[in-house]
Amino acid sequence: MIRVEGLTKRYGALRAVDGLSFEVEPGEIFALVGPNGAGKTTTLKVLLGLARPDAGTVAIGRRGLPPHDARARQELGYVPQRVEFAPGRSVADVLGFFADLRGLGPAAVDAALARVGLSALAGRRASELSGGYTQRLSLAQALLGDPPLLVLDEPTASLDPEATWEFRSLVEQLRREGRTLVLSSHLLGEVERVADRVLILVEGRRAALERMADLRARQVHATRLVIELAGDERPAHEALRGRRIDFSPLSSHTVAVDGSDGRGVEALEALRATGVAVRSFELQRPTLEETFLEVVRGERRDA
Repeated sequence: MIRVEGLTKRYGALRAVDGLSFEVEPGEIFALVGPNGAGKTTTLKVLLGLARPDAGTVAIGRRGLPPHDARARQELGYVPQRVEFAPGRSVADVLGFFADLRGLGPAAVDAALARVGLSALAGRRASELSGGYTQRLSLAQALLGDPPLLVLDEPTASLDPEATWEFRSLVEQLRREGRTLVLSSHLLGEVERVADRVLILVEGRRAALERMADLRARQVHATRLVIELAGDERPAHEALRGRRIDFSPLSSHTVAVDGSDGRGVEALEALRATGVAVRSFELQRPTLEETFLEVVRGERRDA
């Protein structure tokens, strides 16, 4: 649905995107994540045809058209991070304006309002909507013309938890309908819930491109069991070495062992069998944020 090869975009001496390549598969939710200045916004601008690359190629939609081609834009809907609608206009008026731009009639407006659950608010002023309903209206305009590809820029950044949950439910329904979604977000917990694949950008470069299932597997394999000992640590170290269990001393009375695949239980059994007293133990698994930061820091070290 999207193919990017060697994308480079400069602003003066600043190289905002540097040789970026990736593909977005039909029907998946594809997330762009990265720290501030990573190139997420510039990449979205190029995908939307709002900026042209200095090098590389970008193909959009089922026909593989360049983003600035008007036919490519017919296959794409966009939900911006910040939405402002003309004051005094009703919800229906706002959608009617965007429908006119696309050459669509009133039926398309009614269908989009129903799709996001705003039919009952068609006569209300758009400026009076809550944050959650404003984002729904923005999604409704993106759905005009029934595009197969949607681009969402930080769609839940300013929403409260209830509105976030409602918007996420709409996104998951769009996935079930087979639409392709490109999501830019700094809320990694949000990305973890909805994305199929994640592209991590660092200083305009591709630091990692992984399926969420693989990231979760990495989290599981990085699980460790932290054991606090009740007495001297030396008998514990000897017991673990005797069972050939790798461990890392964290302090004079604390050790960490691999917690995946039952190895943590094996370590506790080794300590119990040799009479080592354990005060407490805790299973620790890195969060997606920690995994993300590990990739970012590693990329910066390599650079």
